[in-house]
Amino acid sequence: MEDSFLVVVAVLIIAVLLFSWKKGLLSQSRVAKMSEERKGLLNYNVKYYSRLNDKGKELFERKVQEFLARYKITGVDTVVNDTDKILIAASAIIPVFAYPDWEYSVLEEVLVYPDNFNENFLTTGPDRYYRGLVGFGHLDGKLLISRTALYEGFDDFSDKRNTCLHEFIHLIDKEDSKIDGIPSRLLEHKYAIPWMFLMNREMKRINAGESDIHPYATKNAGEFLAVVSEYFFERPDDFQYEHPELFNALRIMFRQPLPRRTIKQ
Repeated sequence: MEDSFLVVVAVLIIAVLLFSWKKGLLSQSRVAKMSEERKGLLNYNVKYYSRLNDKGKELFERKVQEFLARYKITGVDTVVNDTDKILIAASAIIPVFAYPDWEYSVLEEVLVYPDNFNENFLTTGPDRYYRGLVGFGHLDGKLLISRTALYEGFDDFSDKRNTCLHEFIHLIDKEDSKIDGIPSRLLEHKYAIPWMFLMNREMKRINAGESDIHPYATKNAGEFLAVVSEYFFERPDDFQYEHPELFNALRIMFRQPLPRRTIKQ
């Protein structure tokens, strides 16, 4: 009886190892090496990537390829092109670049609209205020992005805004099933209360007109996290200069290195 039990255990172990090996091979086979054209798109459009060293760029490229292999990107009344794909993937990778094997468990598909859309998801007519959105209800698992907003986010590095990055921050926040400005997968428990203190203090400063952070950050805690994260990644030197405590909190959260300081004139 004991011998039979040991045989069964051995067979199960071998089966698990074979499954894991095949899964690894499948994963590797799905992700092709990035083409020179795509590398060019990254280097031209994504400042975060262009600042990396060669090893960092290679890792970023692999993560972009893995993202594009794993998640569906669909055009709504438009055809998705390679630039769309690269900018969306870069937006997803930047905030979690320092996290090995990160997966967006709450994402299934990215929907690309040709322009801003209204609450009925129409890109023509009035009230087209939406530039990006994390889906709920029947749109759960989907991220909606306007191509106009997507390109503007990587076009202007001086405005502290990047809509697609903003929406991926919401997805990171949503990993614990709620968007509350406390991303539990990134923020250790011991940092949660200090982070809430910083957040509440800065909201008061924004409302008093004493902060250069966009007022939309005061809408709620989830929007605060997304807005300051845009600023942090778009203009890290300025953010560190203007908001050293917030900067350090986000640097720890996103596991980012200290940027090279510049002297503010």
